[in-house]
Amino acid sequence: MKRQLITLLAVCFLNHLMSGQALREIIFTTYGQYPVRGVEYSPVSQEAIAAGAKIEPPIIIKTHALERSGPYTFKGTSPIRFVSKKDQKIVAQVSIPKGSEEWLLIFIKNPRYKENPDKQLKFLVYPFDDSSLSLPKNNLVFLNFSGKDLAGLLEQERVSITRGESAPRSVQESLPMNLWARSFDGEKLLPALIKTYTFQPNHRYLMIFFPPVLRGSVDLDVRLLSESVE
Repeated sequence: MKRQLITLLAVCFLNHLMSGQALREIIFTTYGQYPVRGVEYSPVSQEAIAAGAKIEPPIIIKTHALERSGPYTFKGTSPIRFVSKKDQKIVAQVSIPKGSEEWLLIFIKNPRYKENPDKQLKFLVYPFDDSSLSLPKNNLVFLNFSGKDLAGLLEQERVSITRGESAPRSVQESLPMNLWARSFDGEKLLPALIKTYTFQPNHRYLMIFFPPVLRGSVDLDVRLLSESVE
């Protein structure tokens, strides 16, 4: 599972590393599978300050289990670096792709950090394009960090939800989900998520599949983020 998660995130990050060095003004929110506390960042990069931007004090970020936190702003060049408020050690960094200036930064514990804390960052950060073009009103996007490909039914539609980010799909009042995943030995199909979700009009939804909380389980750790849209 650890190797699968690292591979998935590496592929996702490589797909997102097409960022230039022009000064940008970015708005972002944050989310994490587990709470992020005692972490801060500089809202203005050294490159932006050298170009005449005003110095601003560091900003502390946090994450909430039920919703996006923020918004926060950043002016400068990629990557955005996050440091421990306690000792100023870098705990995470993320390169922001071109094409949008609105992002949701999803913090995930780095499985390799405990093995080598001197050379590994504490968090991996996935940049999700949070603009209305990427996640429109009355739509749902799946973000699969579970380390497994999922298959099953959404209502009566047979689907396959691969690792990474899905295309938006239109949702109405409710959506029965019946998703299955392979067991760790690959020999069995086991239920990973069987539930009916309800949706409100004039909202947009991001469903994140994290790895199971219990070791050896295939029950997904599912988070559904909703946001009202005018």
